[in-house]
Amino acid sequence: MNSRVVELESVLSRPAPDRREARHLAIELADTLDTTTARRHVDRILRCVAALTRIGSADAGEELLDAMLDLIEPGSEEAAKVRDQRALVAVAQGRTDLVGRHIAGPWTGTPSGAMATTRILPEGGRWSGDGSTLTLAAAIGVGVARARSERMPAAVGDHVPAAPELLADPTADPDALEVDLHRSTALVGADHPRTLAVLISLRSARFQIARDQGGTELVGEALADLREATDRAVAALGPHHPQSLVAQSNLASAEFELARVRRSAAQAQLVLPRLRGAADLAVAKLGPDHPHALVAQSNLAAAELEVARLEGAHAQARRALDTVRTAAGRAGSLHGPAHPAARLLARQLRVCEAHAGEFGARRALEDVHVPVEEAARLLARSGPAIPLTRNAVPRQFPVRTTTSTGAHLATDPQWPDESLLGRLRDHTRQELLTVGTVVRYAADRELIEQDAHDTHAFLLLDGVVKVQVTDEAGDTAVLAIRVAGDLVGEMAALDHKPRSATVVTCGDVVAKLITSAELTAFLHRRNDMFVELISVIDDQLRWANKRRRDFLSHTAAERVARVLAELVGSYGREERGGWTLGIPLTKVELASMAGMKPRTAEKAFSDLRKAGVVVSHYRRDVLVPDLDHLRRFARLT
Repeated sequence: MNSRVVELESVLSRPAPDRREARHLAIELADTLDTTTARRHVDRILRCVAALTRIGSADAGEELLDAMLDLIEPGSEEAAKVRDQRALVAVAQGRTDLVGRHIAGPWTGTPSGAMATTRILPEGGRWSGDGSTLTLAAAIGVGVARARSERMPAAVGDHVPAAPELLADPTADPDALEVDLHRSTALVGADHPRTLAVLISLRSARFQIARDQGGTELVGEALADLREATDRAVAALGPHHPQSLVAQSNLASAEFELARVRRSAAQAQLVLPRLRGAADLAVAKLGPDHPHALVAQSNLAAAELEVARLEGAHAQARRALDTVRTAAGRAGSLHGPAHPAARLLARQLRVCEAHAGEFGARRALEDVHVPVEEAARLLARSGPAIPLTRNAVPRQFPVRTTTSTGAHLATDPQWPDESLLGRLRDHTRQELLTVGTVVRYAADRELIEQDAHDTHAFLLLDGVVKVQVTDEAGDTAVLAIRVAGDLVGEMAALDHKPRSATVVTCGDVVAKLITSAELTAFLHRRNDMFVELISVIDDQLRWANKRRRDFLSHTAAERVARVLAELVGSYGREERGGWTLGIPLTKVELASMAGMKPRTAEKAFSDLRKAGVVVSHYRRDVLVPDLDHLRRFARLT
C-alpha cells in the first residue's frame, strides 16, 4: 500500500488538521497512486477526500478522485463510489459563491415530538432563539467556506464533503417557497438539485401544516405530494445523493406520521422497514456519525419505541430507547451540545423517556452521559460486583483508590493484567482514559449489534459484557466474556465493516465510547497502544483456537468443564460451599462457549452433576465445590 495513505490519514485524524500539510500529501498521493492501492483501499481514500473537503481542500481531494478513476475499472462498484464522492466534492466547490438551497433538518415531526424530519430551507434563514425547531444543513448544501467551522473538525471517519452548519427558520412560508420554486425552475431547470431542494422543502412544509391541522384526508394528500417530490429527486439525482437520502428519510417519517394520525398499529408496523431502510442507507452512504445518519437512526428507534409502547413490549422498548440514547450521546460527543442534531436528539430522548415511563420502563433507564467524577467513584469502590482482576483464583487483588482531577479520569485501579488497560504503560493508559465519552448502561442492553454498520468502540471501565453471535436459524452462542480494561468493537472501528458479533451487558456497565477517528488517531500517536492491541487480539485468537482443539479431543462434559474452569479461575468468587462463577450466564450460554447446542448442554451439565463437579445450578449461577476436582475432570492437570 502507498505509505502516503497512512500519512494522510494521520494528518486528517488530528483535532486540528494542518490544511497545507494535508493538501501536500493528497497531491503527492494522487501523483504516486498505484492500481493496487486504488482498488484495495477505496473506502480509506474516500474518507480522506471527505475530510479534505471539510477543511477547505476540496481541490486536492478532487485531484485524488480523478487519479482513482484513471486506475479503477469504470463499471465497478468502486468506480461508482468514487463518482458519487466526486459529485459531492463538485457540489461543495460550486456552493461557495452560489445563493442556493440548503437541505436542513431536523424538525420535530410527531404530535408527541418523538420523530425528527428534515426540511430544505432558503439560505439566510435564522436559528430560532428558543430552539423550538432546529435545522441542520446536510452535505449537499454547505459551501467550503462554511465547512471550515471550528465546531466540526474534520475526521477521517466521516464520509461527507462538508461540515453541517447551523441554519434556521422553523416556520418556512409555503407561499415564499412556491415563489422560490418557480424562480429556481426558470433559472436552472426543474431537475436541478437546487430546484428539487426547494420542491421537497415546500412539500415537507405543507405536510407539517396538514399534520398539525389533524385531518386524515389532508395528511394523506400532503404525503402523496411529498412522495411524488421524493421520487423526482431520486430519479434525477440517484438514490445515494445526499439530497435524495434526506428526502427518502423524510418520506418514511411522514408515512409513520400518517399511521399515527390514523391510529393504525398495523400500518405503523408496515412503515418500520422503510424507516429502517432509510436509516441503513444514510449510515452506509454518509457514515454512521453523520448528523443526518444519527437522526435517521434515532427516528427509526423512536418509531420502534412507539410501536412497542402500543404493544406493551417492554424489552423492545428498552432496546429502542437505548438506541435513541446512544444517538443523542454520539451527536453531543461528536458534534458538540450546541449542534442542532445534538439538541434535537436530546429533546427527542426526553420525549421517548417520558413515553417509556408511561408503562413502567422509565425507572430502569439511565442517562447516557455520566459525569467523570461519578465514573471515577464507580471505579474506586472497594467491593465491585465483578472483580476487576483476571488473576488465578484463589489469589485476590483489592482495587486501589481512584481519584478524579478536572475533566480527566485520573484513575489507577488494578486493571486485569491481560486486559488492554492492564498491558499499557502508565502514561499511555492515562491518556487513553481521556479519549471518548463516558457512557453507562444497565443490565441486558446491547452495546453493539451484529451486522450493524456503526464504527465506534467501547473501552470498558467497570462491569462485564458477553460477546455473542446469532446464526440464520436464530440460535445464539456466546463467544467470549469481556471485563473492565477490555476494548470491544475495535474490529469495525478499524476496518469499517459490518459488526461480526453482538455485545450485551451482564449487569451495570460503565465505558468510554470511542469513535473510529478517535481510536485511529490514538493508535497513530501511541505505537505501544498499537502493539498491545495486536497482542490482545492474538490472545483472543489463541483462546478461540483452544476451543476448536477441545472439540476434537474432549467429550461434551469435558469441554464445558474446561470453559468453566477458565471462567471461574478468572472471574469466580469463593462462597460457602464452593466457588461461583460471578457472571450471570445460563447453562446454555456456558455450553455455547464450548461449541454445543442447548440439548447437548443439558446432558453435559447432567454428567457434571453426576461426577460431583457441579453441585447445583440454581437461578443463573454455577456452584463448583472443588476447583481441583473441576480441573482434573477437564483434564487440565
